[in-house]
Amino acid sequence: MNLVQRLFVRASVATLAALIGHAAFAQGEFPNKPIRIINPYAAGGVVDILARALSKKMAQSMNVPFVVESKPGGGGNIGTDHVAQSPANGYTWLIATTSNAANMALMPNIRTDLQTAFVPVAQFAYSPNYFVVPASLPVSSVAEYVALAKAQPGKLSYGSAGIGSTPHLGFELFKHVAGINVVAVSYKGAPPIVPDLLLGLLSATYMPAPIAIAQAKGGRAKVLAVVNDTRTKDFPNVPTIAEAGFPKAVVAPWFAVMVPAGTPPEVVARIQREIKEAVAAPDVIARMGTAGAVSLYRPGTEVARRVQDEIVSWRALVKATGMKAE
Repeated sequence: MNLVQRLFVRASVATLAALIGHAAFAQGEFPNKPIRIINPYAAGGVVDILARALSKKMAQSMNVPFVVESKPGGGGNIGTDHVAQSPANGYTWLIATTSNAANMALMPNIRTDLQTAFVPVAQFAYSPNYFVVPASLPVSSVAEYVALAKAQPGKLSYGSAGIGSTPHLGFELFKHVAGINVVAVSYKGAPPIVPDLLLGLLSATYMPAPIAIAQAKGGRAKVLAVVNDTRTKDFPNVPTIAEAGFPKAVVAPWFAVMVPAGTPPEVVARIQREIKEAVAAPDVIARMGTAGAVSLYRPGTEVARRVQDEIVSWRALVKATGMKAE
């Protein structure tokens, strides 16, 4: 082998080594570009606030920019479909909620199958809802509300924050369990419900924490129960819906990160570790608390089981009540 040939071989080996090293670096250095978090609901809502609280902390720990994008519409399906069709590389995340699982039951022709299109990474929060009635309603407990509804079948109404929302599903479940006939009045979100409730035009609603706290502490509304499975620090003396006598009416809204199916396991594991650390940070806990949510980590395996259980239970409710998506 002459000198020219030897130099060519050395150059080729060096080039190959550099290429291999670059590939290893590219694969091993996740993340190395901005990460997008897709909120499938309107900007400014609870999901948006929670996504921003999480992303702010994780941008610091992962050392890359995070961008939170709202893609509302279709009961959350537009944003969900967008993420499902994104590259499975860990750079596009979905904030999934209880409503995503409910959509699988409510919408028989749904485009994206939550269970096959995504890998659940981790739950990072849950948010209690409260059973709220106007101050003028002559009841002081869930049992008394049920008695009033049974005495006036079809005469009372409740405020629904939209078909498929957790307040809507939760109250429909409560009606089914309690055996009462209360008419649903649909609104675009929880805030527009408040004036009609306070005027007594509605007999009840399920409210997120910030709104419930403001109305109850102002004496304009009464909180009869926490719809979650545990009491809360904001209303420590208010019973859970189970303690009020309706254990099968518990609904605990959850929030989780999911990524497209096919995302490399090592990338999923990295994101999971980062979420676990982020939700334990005091500033994240405080920020989520302002939205009435509780910071809570659960691994993706538990999220997958919960999704499966909820799809089964919501399908049973849809079959029993004839509920349909708008």
